Amino acid sequence: MKLQTLSFLSFSVFMFIACEGDPNEWNEERKQIITDKCDNEVFDCDCYLQTTIEHFPNAQDYNSTLENESENSEKIDAYWDKLYDACMGE
Repeated sequence: MKLQTLSFLSFSVFMFIACEGDPNEWNEERKQIITDKCDNEVFDCDCYLQTTIEHFPNAQDYNSTLENESENSEKIDAYWDKLYDACMGE
């Protein structure tokens, strides 16, 4: 599961970096990337997107936090805990 999570995070960071526009803005393209990467068998994807945006009000914060997992492990753990608590599918 950790490998899948790391793979997902790496791809998400890459996709956010590749998006054009204000790096702090949660534009429709960035929102769609999060939605597309949501595993709908595990999570309610609308909740997943909303929780991600709430936890990282600036899209660039999402990128910078996930780019350096070792320094941000507490923030990343808190983010995943929030996703699992709020958005787990039934």
